[in-house]
Amino acid sequence: MKFPKRTLREFFTVLISVFIILASHAPVAAVKMVFESSRDFGEFEFRYNIYIMDADGKNLVRLTQGPASDEDPDWSPDGTKIAFASNRKGSRDIYVMDADGTNPINLTQNLKRSDRFPDWRRVAFESERVGHPEIYVMQANGNNPINLTQHPAPDRSPAWSPDGERIAFVSRRDGNPEIYVMDADGSNQIRLTDHPRLDSYPTWSPDSTQIAFESTRIFGSDIFVMNADGTNVRRVTDAREWDTQPAWSPDGQQIAFSSWRGKIFDIFVINLEGGDETNLTNSKSDDTHPTWSLDGQQIAYSSNRNQVYSVYVMNADGSDSLAIAEDLKVALHPAWGPESLVVSFKGKLPTLWGTLKSK
Repeated sequence: MKFPKRTLREFFTVLISVFIILASHAPVAAVKMVFESSRDFGEFEFRYNIYIMDADGKNLVRLTQGPASDEDPDWSPDGTKIAFASNRKGSRDIYVMDADGTNPINLTQNLKRSDRFPDWRRVAFESERVGHPEIYVMQANGNNPINLTQHPAPDRSPAWSPDGERIAFVSRRDGNPEIYVMDADGSNQIRLTDHPRLDSYPTWSPDSTQIAFESTRIFGSDIFVMNADGTNVRRVTDAREWDTQPAWSPDGQQIAFSSWRGKIFDIFVINLEGGDETNLTNSKSDDTHPTWSLDGQQIAYSSNRNQVYSVYVMNADGSDSLAIAEDLKVALHPAWGPESLVVSFKGKLPTLWGTLKSK
């Protein structure tokens, strides 16, 4: 098959990442966003600064300054700090700053990629500090970094289980990309998938008992689900194109995903057992990066339906789609948060890459 012109890699390198703080029942006016933008640099410089603003575009505040590229902002659970990646010291490192942009602190050195703080006290990240990608964990203040994988082959894409007990990741240690899992301390590293084609994008179910993933093992790319121990692998989607970016519903019964069909990406939802697949967006634009509200009633996503990527929210059945972030040049990667980000928040805060936990 002919791969879509806008590949996943291109999607993830486009202009802005948006992180939404939105109550499940709050009106659109309550939305706040922290995002990255290249508006201060040339069109093809691919450098960014971090901003915060209201969803209607008001009260825009630039949080980071200087010639470096500051990217991938994410909130602490209590809403008082923002983590981000920056190359201001030469390597790509994780920083934390106060929510007003003051007091930035470098937590890492020689960082390659972060898993965006799945637990604000512990950080899983990918680093090439030993010459090739390995997976590390450290405390959120940057102390005590530990190499968990310690393997000569590339280990990438760490994903915490919602219960905080295990980390799924992708490794080429057996020749091609396969999905592995290990305990949070790096012990018991086990290969879950075993197929000559690409297996990637591991995404945990809300109860930590299953893992959805993307695989090219049949035709194009489909969404598969397996038990957390690698058993009972089953194909959930069955298209001859490209299905990607699986996102579990909060009750674990459905998976939303982005699919390249008809030469365009749309947001679909399907029951876990592979029935009742529905195209929710069915638009003439590329719709990507679905993520569920905490109550499962709505889905946020990115769309370029106005020739520029913006963040939209729709009901879980696809009705009442509404743009909540426009005129930002590009807006991508929506993530939902609780109504008030407080330390005593009970439960979990889903994000596009993992889970923030208060415990």
